Amino acid sequence: MANVDSANRVYVLLMVLSLVLLSIFGCATGRKDAPLEPADGFEVRIYEVFGMDCPGCHGGLEKLVNALPDVEKSEANWKEKRLVVTLKPDAELRDEEVIDAIRRANLTPGERLR
Repeated sequence: MANVDSANRVYVLLMVLSLVLLSIFGCATGRKDAPLEPADGFEVRIYEVFGMDCPGCHGGLEKLVNALPDVEKSEANWKEKRLVVTLKPDAELRDEEVIDAIRRANLTPGERLR
């Protein structure tokens, strides 16, 4: 019986440790905040996005936005409820394309902030 209690305690401890590690490193990139300053020749746009509740939520959004032809990269921040989109030089991306990607990720678009 004592071995069962010890095994249960170890299991619970491992589960708690796993949850803590996932909350810290759950984001695929492990970055803090998405940068606001554009690199040379790149336009950066920032959009409000509502409905992201955790670090894992924004991965699907980034994948959809990164698939747009004129997007160099995108970075979502669930805490600040924003999406930073870096466009390729000479890109002609319409805001509606980004808004459509936000909706396809089952999130709610807000305003374009920049």
